[in-house]
Amino acid sequence: MSGIYDLVQNPIPRSGFFATPDSIDDLMAYINSMSGPERAVAMTVAMMALNLSYELVESKILSREIFA
Repeated sequence: MSGIYDLVQNPIPRSGFFATPDSIDDLMAYINSMSGPERAVAMTVAMMALNLSYELVESKILSREIFA
């Protein structure tokens, strides 16, 4: 594979142990299908992971470490 992936290193590790939703909407639908306490925990963890992902990418972009 060539193109942008030859230039950019993804700073976010991927886990093969879990399914990946197709979109944020799909993730939210999955979380919203849970009951009250489980939904609250799932939402907290999902949003923390989203913020962490943002920060990882942002810090790599700002430091230019994302570029090989």
